[in-house]
Amino acid sequence: MKHKSETSEIQKEEFKLTDLPGVGDATAEKLIESGYDSLMAIAVATPSELVELVGMGDAVAKKLINIARNKVDMGFESGEDLLKRREQIIKITTGVKAFNDLMGGGFETGCITECFGEFGASKSQIAHAMAINVQLPRDKGGAEGMAVFIDGEGTFRPERIQQMAIGAGLDQVEALRNIKVARAFNSDHQMLLAEKVEDLITKEKLPIKLVIIDSLTAHFRAVWKGDLGR
Repeated sequence: MKHKSETSEIQKEEFKLTDLPGVGDATAEKLIESGYDSLMAIAVATPSELVELVGMGDAVAKKLINIARNKVDMGFESGEDLLKRREQIIKITTGVKAFNDLMGGGFETGCITECFGEFGASKSQIAHAMAINVQLPRDKGGAEGMAVFIDGEGTFRPERIQQMAIGAGLDQVEALRNIKVARAFNSDHQMLLAEKVEDLITKEKLPIKLVIIDSLTAHFRAVWKGDLGR
């Protein structure tokens, strides 16, 4: 017997956007280009978003959203299911026992962790360290995976990665290869890069286990200050 969640996953894999009533190749292409490349993405969208970004009518948008919601499992689940998901979480070591204890074992996968502090508080150093530590074997506190580093302030330093790789017992060249770096030049570019991470996982099949954005808020602060000054 298949578990409920397993059955739901199979349904989502078999059901294509073009299977939605009224969605042909052209509409499906528009949906995908606008970021609605899965049933879940459509299910959690609002009609106004589809109307604005895809150009379809309000009634059609509402119909598609309702159909998508019926096709994916968006209801309740048991505490047992949640526990099973929690058991899949990996805690990536910070490299410092006291820091690990403070973090409850390290940085958790499957969630968002924000490091904040004043200038020079070593936030970027933590980011570099985690880009290395995620590559470590599981028995050494790693996730045996790769990292994505979205650099919003020009803070990424490959030389620092080399130094940390040596300290962690990793090959310097391989450590750098396992970090995908992209420079974000404004808030829109940063959001685009964040969306492109999915392509690295689904299309290029890379074992991305950690996404680092340094800094998450810098570009957005500039936008908000500009809007407030008008």
